[in-house]
Amino acid sequence: MNIPAEILVKNNQLIIKLPLTNPTGKIRVKRREQNLNYGHPIATKRESFRENDYVEWQISYATENPPEGYKVKDICINNNQIRFELTKLLYEGILLDILSDTDIKEMEMFINNVREEETLEENEQILRKDIFQEVKGGFKKFIEKTPLFIKSNKNKGYFIGIILKHKQGAVGLQDMVYLCVYVTKLKSKNGDSLINRVADTKEFGIWEVTLENKKFILDVVKAFAIASRQHRNDISKILEQVNRKCNR
Repeated sequence: MNIPAEILVKNNQLIIKLPLTNPTGKIRVKRREQNLNYGHPIATKRESFRENDYVEWQISYATENPPEGYKVKDICINNNQIRFELTKLLYEGILLDILSDTDIKEMEMFINNVREEETLEENEQILRKDIFQEVKGGFKKFIEKTPLFIKSNKNKGYFIGIILKHKQGAVGLQDMVYLCVYVTKLKSKNGDSLINRVADTKEFGIWEVTLENKKFILDVVKAFAIASRQHRNDISKILEQVNRKCNR
């Protein structure tokens, strides 16, 4: 089951609600053990949250059939893809003056300055190395090295990841952008910390978007801009349409 994030405006505040009990979905809680640079999913209804836990969100900016409350109306690209998630963050962030004209210009300039040879999907490779070792049955062991790009801002409670994988049923690579938010930055519906307790059934962690942490939106936009040429072009169109819709 894939429970989506909720992005809403409440009392003039921009709120993100991230599901905490969805270990096989696009949004799931992971734990980074000491001395390891990767995390693994945890069963949050059995294991208490720790300070090194984070919510990994495979964030999107468009889909063909978003839930009604999640989409940004009148913004559509590639004929049938309606904007949601990142687009909604941009749209509501601009309306609430969380994102300034300076922020918008920074994103536009970054996107426009991404060159053809700088997009990851078209210019990176997944490498396979023979380590000259055999296992039972005469099978040879290879190590596959997959590019992973991370931008960390732990002081603000998040990091961004771009992962490249082989396309399913097609030739070439595909990229996925992840926004990862540390559980220490999330609150319960009552405003309490989540640390040192298990998750309630179908619980969401609440993260308020503020002037202090808004940079994560700019970083996600930049991640998509370098992830692939298609994403770069899409993000450029999104910003243009969002600005027009917000009368900027």
